[in-house]
Amino acid sequence: MASDVQLANETAPVHARILIDGAWIDGAARIEVHNPARPSELVGTAVRGTTENIDAAAAAAKAAQPAWAAKGYRARAALIAEALTRLEDDIDARAVLYSRENGKTLAEAKGELASVHMRQRLTLELVDELEQERVLQDAHGRTFVARVPWGTVVSIVPWNAPVPLGFMQIIPALLAGNAVIVKPPESCPLALTRSVEMIADLFPPGVLGLVTGLPAEIGDRLTGHPDVAKIAFTGSIPSARHIAANAAETIKGITLELGGNDPAVLLDDVDLSDKTMDQMASVAFRMSGQVCMAIKRVYVPSGIKDRFIDAFARAADKIVVGEGIRPRVTMGPLHTEKGLIRGRGLVEDAEQRGASLLPLGKIDDIDTFNTGWFMRPTLVTDVTDDAPLMTEEQFCPALPIATYDDIDEAVARANDTIFGLGGSVWGKNVDRALAVARRIQSGTVWVNTHGTHAINRRAPYGGVKQSGIGRRAGMEGMQEYLQIQTITSYEAD
Repeated sequence: MASDVQLANETAPVHARILIDGAWIDGAARIEVHNPARPSELVGTAVRGTTENIDAAAAAAKAAQPAWAAKGYRARAALIAEALTRLEDDIDARAVLYSRENGKTLAEAKGELASVHMRQRLTLELVDELEQERVLQDAHGRTFVARVPWGTVVSIVPWNAPVPLGFMQIIPALLAGNAVIVKPPESCPLALTRSVEMIADLFPPGVLGLVTGLPAEIGDRLTGHPDVAKIAFTGSIPSARHIAANAAETIKGITLELGGNDPAVLLDDVDLSDKTMDQMASVAFRMSGQVCMAIKRVYVPSGIKDRFIDAFARAADKIVVGEGIRPRVTMGPLHTEKGLIRGRGLVEDAEQRGASLLPLGKIDDIDTFNTGWFMRPTLVTDVTDDAPLMTEEQFCPALPIATYDDIDEAVARANDTIFGLGGSVWGKNVDRALAVARRIQSGTVWVNTHGTHAINRRAPYGGVKQSGIGRRAGMEGMQEYLQIQTITSYEAD
């Protein structure tokens, strides 16, 4: 049996088509997808979709959606359950493709692909509750309060975790009775498109569509289309502002999961054991720091700063940086050259402001490192609060460490941001840590853990402030794809 590395080297470039009205079709123009670890290597191509493709997908969705909604929750859930079973297959081969197009490690890729069917089966558990209709008595009759689908939902998927985040939008939207048009990220559409290919024939033509393309060419038509009722978007705040403006033209619904600048507030009784530091380093540097809910700022009491830095550095120094497909590598490249340039710039800016840099980790292959979009995990200490590395979402493996002398001061500084996606508090006295956690202005706050791996998948999550609108997962996440309809009958004698 071929190894993952052999499979990667022997795989010819793949091509992703688009799905409209149940048919996979090609296009003359194509988008090239390159390996971030080896930028000259072509992983595959995708159709460079057009506004005409968007119009066709929207027309097919509009025609198919009423019959899909009429099937009812249980019939839709049965088809979705079969789709999730199919997505348990082909994980190894898809993971190789996923790693090569995105840059994430093979372990990260496999974990994300395996998570789809496990997490989305929790969505199907909501069917009993979804079927319940409230009935309110009135002196003159009855009032029924029901949930109904929006119609056509557009799912715009980010590049950092396109498969699990894509299906986090697709599955609840379909279960709710909507038709869905998926827009994969143009820089890594291949694994997501292949995953949709595995299940598309289960659904009536038009119910599930997929169009790849460049945002500048199809984005405005997709988000402003008169037949689109709802937009689900995961991505950056600037892109969300543009999408929201387009949606406002026809008063579309929007659900936005946006950037984060998650603080980790350490208390003076924080556990500095190897186990805890390994976990913290993993959360900070997973996917090269390109995770919305990663630790992006650390506030540590002044009295334990040196002990913390020593302990954390030992953990982060175990990281091996290199091409994600290689077995011993634990951190891959940044996804784009633009991201690498920006990350280096943030670190250089912090250093010019007086910060100290501590590069960590080991390089798997220096030649690959020098030609790919790689950056070593780096601790940045003595950084000022106004440095962009502290105030912006860095999306790179550079972690700023700030000190504090008073917990009220630490909380105020942690909250002094436009972001509010996630945050964490670390301390052995859990009740004390919980009390501090309740003061953190974030949609999700953890105690003694952090990140997407620690989310209770039956609970809702999402951002406050400029980190988002709406929620994902749980019944609250499901309700994002439903509207309330109230029907009152007049039954007086």
